[in-house]
Amino acid sequence: FKELYAALETPYTPRTGSDCECILPLYAEHGPTIALPNQLRGMFSFILYDKERDLFFVARDHIGITPLYIGWGNDGSVYVSSEMKSLMGECAKFRSFPPGHIYVSKGEKAGEFQRWFQPKWAPEMLPGVAPPTDKFQADVVRHAFEKSVVRRMMSDV
Repeated sequence: FKELYAALETPYTPRTGSDCECILPLYAEHGPTIALPNQLRGMFSFILYDKERDLFFVARDHIGITPLYIGWGNDGSVYVSSEMKSLMGECAKFRSFPPGHIYVSKGEKAGEFQRWFQPKWAPEMLPGVAPPTDKFQADVVRHAFEKSVVRRMMSDV
């Protein structure tokens, strides 16, 4: 996460050692768009309330490691929680928040799930589309795995 601070257009000095703090300057730079979670790696789910725009922005990690649920009340209100049981009394309808998606309460795509995670190694498997033909490369998998382990060792989770 420390490399995220270096890549910001507007310099930001972290005040804590938390790996979560980087979300704030990323939001300031990218706003409520799919560009923000595309900068992140690892497991996460978060909700940000933007007081100036009076909107909330929700994002979930690429494969849904962290639990996140969304529900809708009969009055049109939207609820988000990491536990489904907290939605059961308030919501007429609820579901698991889809992995690799964002949700924004205002704007052009308000109220829609927007997919941000679209990996090159997992193309959409649609009828008539041929499966990938790349050969398995054990050294590439090993390198990616080792890099991932090092990255996870740096988080404060």
